[in-house]
Amino acid sequence: MKENFSIENLIKIGLTESEAKIYLNLLKKKSFTASEVSRLSGISRSKTYEVLHQLVRKGLCIEILGGVKKYASANPKTAFNGLQQKLQQETENKKILMSNLSDTLSPLYLSEKENIDPMDYIQVLREKSRIVEKVESLERIVKEEVLSFSKAPYAMNISKTMNEEEFRGLERGVKYKGIYEVAEARKLDFIKRMEMYMESGEELRVAYELPMKMMIFDGKTVIFALRDRITSMKSLTSMVIEHPDITKAFKITFYSVWEKAMTLEEFKIKEKV
Repeated sequence: MKENFSIENLIKIGLTESEAKIYLNLLKKKSFTASEVSRLSGISRSKTYEVLHQLVRKGLCIEILGGVKKYASANPKTAFNGLQQKLQQETENKKILMSNLSDTLSPLYLSEKENIDPMDYIQVLREKSRIVEKVESLERIVKEEVLSFSKAPYAMNISKTMNEEEFRGLERGVKYKGIYEVAEARKLDFIKRMEMYMESGEELRVAYELPMKMMIFDGKTVIFALRDRITSMKSLTSMVIEHPDITKAFKITFYSVWEKAMTLEEFKIKEKV
């Protein structure tokens, strides 16, 4: 059990399983021939010579020349101290190399921006957590306005008093305009939530039906969800498009619905609430 534990830890610091086994066997007596090491470790003789050569190179094994060449383990304290220094040097070398590569490749990255694949503008998100993360990240960087169609199913938790990122955006002076699809089952709860959003500074209107769920950020990025075309089920699967021409078309759609939608007061009067 103790030997297995040692093998696992030797592998973790960079040795192969064969190197770990042979090194542990070398520790058991003063010296061995390659044939003895092979029998003791259960590794073929040709492979044993290869592994012993690697251990010598790493400073974990010593060759003893004579009529028959023998091998002995190096003092673990000395050997591992040398390995540690070597690893530190390799780490430093990699840091320098990465820094140099960053300087070398950045101009290439910037110069090729005109060759963007049209599909690079499009991102599909299927997991609720990723959708929420994307919306919140866009709300953190928005500067001027957010336009939205809001309807079930919701990725965000609408039971919260207020979307924190939206609240911060309103404090920064970002303009929020939303059209909300009426929740038929709980109209009173729906109205209370709308009043809360309005008090926070959002401009909103109400519609009995919306074509889709959608958010537009600064006229540059749109994220929207559509029904599954095969099952007609409501879905959280969302598409993100970062392209001003496409976003412009969505803005036209938003304002055409906005003009026909009801204010909250008109809705309350119509529903006699």
